[in-house]
Amino acid sequence: MRPDVLVGPSEWVVEQFGDKVAGELWTRVPEALNTAIEREIHAHPAMTQTTERVIANPRWPLPYEELVLFLGTLPGAEIISVPKSVYQLVVINGHVVVPWCYGQSARDSMRDAPVGRSFGRLARELLRRFGPSWRRSQAEAPLPLDAVDEREVAKICAAIAQIDPKPEVVIAGFAGAPNLGLLRACLGEIKSSDNGSLNWSHLDDLPLPPPVIPRPRRMQFD
Repeated sequence: MRPDVLVGPSEWVVEQFGDKVAGELWTRVPEALNTAIEREIHAHPAMTQTTERVIANPRWPLPYEELVLFLGTLPGAEIISVPKSVYQLVVINGHVVVPWCYGQSARDSMRDAPVGRSFGRLARELLRRFGPSWRRSQAEAPLPLDAVDEREVAKICAAIAQIDPKPEVVIAGFAGAPNLGLLRACLGEIKSSDNGSLNWSHLDDLPLPPPVIPRPRRMQFD
Protein backbone atom coordinates (compact mmCIF):
# COMPACT_ATOMS: atom_id res chain seq x y z
CA MET A 1 0.00 0.00 0.00
CA ARG A 2 1.29 3.46 -0.84
CA PRO A 3 2.13 5.62 2.20
CA ASP A 4 -0.38 8.30 1.16
CA VAL A 5 -3.33 5.87 1.36
CA LEU A 6 -5.24 5.98 4.62
CA VAL A 7 -5.93 2.67 6.37
CA GLY A 8 -9.44 3.73 7.34
CA PRO A 9 -12.01 6.07 5.77
CA SER A 10 -11.17 9.74 5.44
CA GLU A 11 -13.10 12.41 7.28
CA TRP A 12 -14.67 13.39 3.95
CA VAL A 13 -16.07 9.89 3.33
CA VAL A 14 -17.46 9.78 6.87
CA GLU A 15 -19.08 13.21 6.40
CA GLN A 16 -20.57 12.30 3.01
CA PHE A 17 -21.79 8.77 3.68
CA GLY A 18 -22.09 8.52 7.46
CA ASP A 19 -20.34 6.46 10.13
CA LYS A 20 -22.35 3.31 9.46
CA VAL A 21 -21.18 2.79 5.88
CA ALA A 22 -17.93 4.78 5.55
CA GLY A 23 -15.64 1.94 6.60
CA GLU A 24 -17.40 -0.59 4.38
CA LEU A 25 -17.40 1.80 1.43
CA TRP A 26 -13.68 2.42 1.86
CA THR A 27 -12.84 -1.22 1.15
CA ARG A 28 -15.81 -2.38 -0.91
CA VAL A 29 -15.36 0.12 -3.75
CA PRO A 30 -11.86 -1.13 -4.66
CA GLU A 31 -12.99 -4.73 -4.15
CA ALA A 32 -15.86 -4.18 -6.61
CA LEU A 33 -13.62 -2.57 -9.23
CA ASN A 34 -10.98 -5.27 -8.78
CA THR A 35 -13.61 -7.98 -9.23
CA ALA A 36 -14.86 -6.35 -12.43
CA ILE A 37 -11.37 -6.31 -13.95
CA GLU A 38 -10.63 -9.88 -12.85
CA ARG A 39 -13.88 -11.09 -14.39
CA GLU A 40 -13.03 -9.45 -17.70
CA ILE A 41 -9.49 -10.85 -17.70
CA HIS A 42 -10.69 -14.38 -16.96
CA ALA A 43 -13.36 -14.14 -19.66
CA HIS A 44 -10.76 -13.19 -22.32
CA PRO A 45 -7.34 -14.30 -21.00
CA ALA A 46 -5.50 -14.13 -24.32
CA MET A 47 -6.97 -10.87 -25.65
CA THR A 48 -4.93 -8.19 -23.87
CA GLN A 49 -5.45 -5.33 -26.34
CA THR A 50 -9.17 -6.03 -26.63
CA THR A 51 -9.50 -6.16 -22.84
CA GLU A 52 -7.69 -2.80 -22.52
CA ARG A 53 -10.26 -1.20 -24.83
CA VAL A 54 -13.14 -2.84 -22.99
CA ILE A 55 -11.95 -1.65 -19.57
CA ALA A 56 -11.59 1.93 -20.84
CA ASN A 57 -15.04 1.91 -22.46
CA PRO A 58 -17.57 3.90 -20.36
CA ARG A 59 -20.28 1.40 -21.41
CA TRP A 60 -18.36 -1.56 -19.96
CA PRO A 61 -21.08 -3.06 -17.72
CA LEU A 62 -19.04 -4.96 -15.12
CA PRO A 63 -17.98 -2.04 -12.85
CA TYR A 64 -21.60 -0.87 -12.66
CA GLU A 65 -22.73 -4.40 -11.84
CA GLU A 66 -20.05 -5.04 -9.23
CA LEU A 67 -20.53 -1.70 -7.47
CA VAL A 68 -24.22 -2.52 -7.13
CA LEU A 69 -23.43 -6.01 -5.81
CA PHE A 70 -20.81 -4.81 -3.31
CA LEU A 71 -22.58 -1.62 -2.18
CA GLY A 72 -26.27 -2.35 -2.69
CA THR A 73 -26.65 -4.15 0.63
CA LEU A 74 -25.21 -1.31 2.72
CA PRO A 75 -27.56 0.68 4.99
CA GLY A 76 -29.15 3.56 3.11
CA ALA A 77 -28.34 2.13 -0.33
CA GLU A 78 -30.83 2.26 -3.20
CA ILE A 79 -30.25 0.46 -6.50
CA ILE A 80 -31.22 2.27 -9.69
CA SER A 81 -31.56 0.20 -12.86
CA VAL A 82 -33.57 0.10 -16.05
CA PRO A 83 -34.48 -3.01 -18.06
CA LYS A 84 -32.10 -4.16 -20.82
CA SER A 85 -29.48 -1.54 -19.99
CA VAL A 86 -25.76 -1.92 -19.26
CA TYR A 87 -26.17 0.78 -16.62
CA GLN A 88 -27.12 0.19 -13.01
CA LEU A 89 -26.14 2.50 -10.20
CA VAL A 90 -26.24 2.59 -6.44
CA VAL A 91 -27.26 5.69 -4.47
CA ILE A 92 -26.05 5.78 -0.87
CA ASN A 93 -27.12 8.46 1.57
CA GLY A 94 -27.71 11.04 -1.14
CA HIS A 95 -24.71 10.18 -3.35
CA VAL A 96 -24.79 8.35 -6.67
CA VAL A 97 -21.56 6.37 -7.21
CA VAL A 98 -20.34 6.39 -10.83
CA PRO A 99 -17.37 4.29 -12.06
CA TRP A 100 -14.74 5.83 -14.33
CA CYS A 101 -11.58 4.28 -15.79
CA TYR A 102 -9.15 7.21 -15.86
CA GLY A 103 -5.86 5.38 -16.54
CA GLN A 104 -3.97 2.14 -17.07
CA SER A 105 -0.86 2.67 -14.94
CA ALA A 106 -0.10 2.75 -11.21
CA ARG A 107 1.67 6.07 -11.86
CA ASP A 108 -1.59 7.61 -13.12
CA SER A 109 -3.23 9.71 -10.43
CA MET A 110 -6.89 10.59 -10.81
CA ARG A 111 -6.00 14.03 -9.47
CA ASP A 112 -3.99 14.66 -12.66
CA ALA A 113 -6.59 13.25 -15.07
CA PRO A 114 -8.50 16.01 -16.91
CA VAL A 115 -12.02 15.86 -15.51
CA GLY A 116 -14.45 14.95 -18.26
CA ARG A 117 -11.79 13.94 -20.79
CA SER A 118 -12.88 10.31 -21.04
CA PHE A 119 -16.25 10.52 -19.31
CA GLY A 120 -18.98 8.66 -21.14
CA ARG A 121 -22.46 9.92 -21.86
CA LEU A 122 -23.82 8.74 -18.49
CA ALA A 123 -21.23 10.50 -16.31
CA ARG A 124 -21.56 13.72 -18.32
CA GLU A 125 -25.34 13.70 -18.12
CA LEU A 126 -25.35 12.95 -14.40
CA LEU A 127 -23.00 15.86 -13.79
CA ARG A 128 -25.11 18.17 -15.94
CA ARG A 129 -28.27 17.22 -14.08
CA PHE A 130 -27.02 16.70 -10.56
CA GLY A 131 -23.53 18.22 -10.41
CA PRO A 132 -22.12 21.75 -10.47
CA SER A 133 -22.74 24.06 -13.43
CA TRP A 134 -19.99 23.67 -16.02
CA ARG A 135 -19.04 24.39 -19.60
CA ARG A 136 -17.70 21.94 -22.13
CA SER A 137 -13.90 22.09 -22.20
CA GLN A 138 -11.34 21.38 -24.91
CA ALA A 139 -10.36 18.23 -22.98
CA GLU A 140 -13.84 16.77 -23.31
CA ALA A 141 -13.81 14.53 -26.37
CA PRO A 142 -16.98 14.48 -28.51
CA LEU A 143 -19.17 11.43 -28.02
CA PRO A 144 -20.09 9.10 -30.89
CA LEU A 145 -23.66 9.04 -32.09
CA ASP A 146 -25.33 6.18 -30.23
CA ALA A 147 -29.10 6.14 -30.00
CA VAL A 148 -29.14 3.11 -27.66
CA ASP A 149 -26.73 4.77 -25.23
CA GLU A 150 -28.72 8.01 -25.31
CA ARG A 151 -31.95 6.16 -24.48
CA GLU A 152 -30.40 4.18 -21.64
CA VAL A 153 -28.80 7.29 -20.14
CA ALA A 154 -32.04 9.25 -20.37
CA LYS A 155 -33.96 6.47 -18.62
CA ILE A 156 -31.57 5.97 -15.71
CA CYS A 157 -31.16 9.74 -15.20
CA ALA A 158 -34.96 10.10 -15.15
CA ALA A 159 -35.12 7.40 -12.46
CA ILE A 160 -32.47 9.15 -10.36
CA ALA A 161 -34.31 12.47 -10.80
CA GLN A 162 -37.20 10.98 -8.79
CA ILE A 163 -34.99 10.86 -5.70
CA ASP A 164 -35.60 13.68 -3.25
CA PRO A 165 -33.45 15.48 -2.31
CA LYS A 166 -31.39 15.55 -5.50
CA PRO A 167 -28.33 13.28 -5.07
CA GLU A 168 -24.74 14.40 -5.48
CA VAL A 169 -22.33 12.67 -7.89
CA VAL A 170 -19.30 10.81 -6.55
CA ILE A 171 -16.81 9.31 -9.00
CA ALA A 172 -15.35 5.86 -8.24
CA GLY A 173 -12.25 6.19 -10.41
CA PHE A 174 -9.78 3.47 -11.17
CA ALA A 175 -6.64 2.64 -13.13
CA GLY A 176 -6.26 -0.90 -14.35
CA ALA A 177 -4.67 -3.07 -17.00
CA PRO A 178 -5.29 -6.65 -18.19
CA ASN A 179 -1.83 -7.91 -17.27
CA LEU A 180 -1.71 -6.12 -13.91
CA GLY A 181 -5.32 -5.92 -12.68
CA LEU A 182 -6.52 -3.04 -10.51
CA LEU A 183 -3.68 -0.55 -9.97
CA ARG A 184 -5.39 2.38 -8.22
CA ALA A 185 -8.87 3.13 -6.92
CA CYS A 186 -10.26 6.49 -5.81
CA LEU A 187 -13.35 8.31 -4.68
CA GLY A 188 -13.71 11.90 -5.80
CA GLU A 189 -16.16 14.77 -5.86
CA ILE A 190 -16.22 17.41 -8.58
CA LYS A 191 -16.59 21.16 -8.33
CA SER A 192 -16.89 23.89 -10.93
CA SER A 193 -14.33 26.70 -11.12
CA ASP A 194 -15.17 30.36 -11.79
CA ASN A 195 -14.65 29.92 -15.54
CA GLY A 196 -16.98 26.90 -15.68
CA SER A 197 -14.33 24.16 -15.92
CA LEU A 198 -14.42 21.09 -13.70
CA ASN A 199 -11.92 20.24 -10.98
CA TRP A 200 -11.73 17.87 -8.04
CA SER A 201 -13.07 19.37 -4.84
CA HIS A 202 -11.97 16.28 -2.94
CA LEU A 203 -10.22 13.03 -3.84
CA ASP A 204 -9.23 9.99 -1.78
CA ASP A 205 -6.98 7.13 -2.84
CA LEU A 206 -8.48 3.88 -1.58
CA PRO A 207 -6.57 0.83 -0.31
CA LEU A 208 -6.26 -1.94 -2.89
CA PRO A 209 -7.51 -5.42 -2.01
CA PRO A 210 -4.74 -7.84 -0.97
CA PRO A 211 -3.54 -10.07 -3.80
CA VAL A 212 -5.11 -13.49 -3.99
CA ILE A 213 -2.53 -16.22 -3.47
CA PRO A 214 -3.41 -19.28 -5.52
CA ARG A 215 -3.82 -22.46 -3.55
CA PRO A 216 -1.13 -25.08 -4.21
CA ARG A 217 -2.30 -27.89 -6.42
CA ARG A 218 -2.47 -31.35 -4.97
CA MET A 219 -0.17 -33.78 -6.60
CA GLN A 220 -1.92 -36.91 -7.78
CA PHE A 221 -0.06 -40.16 -7.85
CA ASP A 222 -1.09 -43.44 -9.41
